[in-house]
Amino acid sequence: MSEGPVETGEENEKAVFTADSAIYEYLDGGWKERGRGELKLNIPVSGGERSRLVMRAKGNYRLILNASLYDDMTLKDMDKKGVTFACINSIGESPSGLTTFALKFKDTGIREDFKAAVETHKAKKASDTPKTPEGSPKASDV
Repeated sequence: MSEGPVETGEENEKAVFTADSAIYEYLDGGWKERGRGELKLNIPVSGGERSRLVMRAKGNYRLILNASLYDDMTLKDMDKKGVTFACINSIGESPSGLTTFALKFKDTGIREDFKAAVETHKAKKASDTPKTPEGSPKASDV
């Protein structure tokens, strides 16, 4: 069997932010680690589609996060190096679709760069904006 090029779905996108991170999901009243790997903020090269967050696990490149940005997306600081946000993860198991996630970076500077990149590339369509799930933790709860 010969190896050919692997399609990732990111061929028509450009990464405007990349950083190593750990991702946590808020489930059943607590944080559960979902993995560690490279987080990317991808923007479409051709336009028309939304920018999205993509994260793959280190080593096996398993998809951990695939979520479109939306106009009302709010990023809240967590601890010194983390940030929380709500989004719809296309690979998630949440029945409502919307889940609260936390990302932890190596340092505060990377977190601030991430927040600035997300603010710059949020979607301009507000018609299908998700709302924060009921019972989600506050940034101070973490």
